[in-house]
Amino acid sequence: MIYRLSGDRNPLHSDPSFAAMGGFDRPILHGLCTYGFTGRALLHTLCGSDAGRFQHIEGRFTSPVLPGEALTVSIWESGDGSALFTTSAGDRAVIDQGLVRYS
Repeated sequence: MIYRLSGDRNPLHSDPSFAAMGGFDRPILHGLCTYGFTGRALLHTLCGSDAGRFQHIEGRFTSPVLPGEALTVSIWESGDGSALFTTSAGDRAVIDQGLVRYS
């Protein structure tokens, strides 16, 4: 519910009956939250928690996340100040084709 502070009042993230109309058992986690946790993991792992070194992030959302699911961020460094990544919930990719650039 804290992501409502970003201005997005989409009931898909808070109203069980609305989520059911979308085919979900319960409200799904806000994509901004999934993206934020992914970015935080990349920032700490690749940039030593120095936000000034974090330059770019992109990825493709592939599957919704349910509140309470654990996220795993897998990172493959290319050695040129960039890395590829995926974010998964269990065996299901939730963000793929991820690219991050850092210094």
